[in-house]
Amino acid sequence: MSNELDNWYVASLVVQVKPTKIAAVKHALSEQVGTEIHAENSAEGKLVVVMEADFQPDLVKRMDAIKEIDGVIAVSFIYSYQDEPHL
Repeated sequence: MSNELDNWYVASLVVQVKPTKIAAVKHALSEQVGTEIHAENSAEGKLVVVMEADFQPDLVKRMDAIKEIDGVIAVSFIYSYQDEPHL
């Protein structure tokens, strides 16, 4: 039987940001553990963000927290992956 703590979860998001707030949002995202910005379009206020965690509900909490960052317009969930230990 698999232990939830042995799993690895990854999610990718597109974060739509007010272009005037993109630097502040990038800074806030950089302070989140397991969160990386992989691409950006500053003129359109779009960030491609990848998050990873050992526990799936942690990803959900962090996605919800991104929505509360000043300057964030929308968070679009794009893809998720779960890697389970091999027996």
